[in-house]
Amino acid sequence: MAVVNAQLNSAGYDCIEAEWSGNDRILRLFVDNLGGEGGLALDGCVKASRLLQEVTALDDMIPARYTLEVSSPGIERPLRRLEHFARQVGQTIQVKLKDKVGDRKQGVGKLLGIEEHGAEDEAVLTLETEQGIWSFPLVSLQRASLVYDWSHG
Repeated sequence: MAVVNAQLNSAGYDCIEAEWSGNDRILRLFVDNLGGEGGLALDGCVKASRLLQEVTALDDMIPARYTLEVSSPGIERPLRRLEHFARQVGQTIQVKLKDKVGDRKQGVGKLLGIEEHGAEDEAVLTLETEQGIWSFPLVSLQRASLVYDWSHG
């Protein structure tokens, strides 16, 4: 990801997730605007794709031919890094943890806040769920994404 973001960040983009489909030899990158605001339109995907075609280090990491796909993460975008969560305080998110924290491994709720304790891997997220307030360390996260309210779309 560092190789990709080194190229994309200077143009105002951020790769938030990468997916490799080995059978099809497709590297799918989910790219957003660096600020995470407004989503990434088709022209942004095209521009990001062109920027990445110039990255020979990416080609060196993947032997033989592959297809590069650049896509917007969509409205239920994945959240991976501390800065992704910081931009979504007050929003509804769903999370799945690697192991149980407080007798739970997954949940959906409003992101109330983030307590930073120095390093990113020491940050603690707090959600307001139907079952009550739930806090867990960011390092325990397996997957997380925004939840879009389709009834009000």
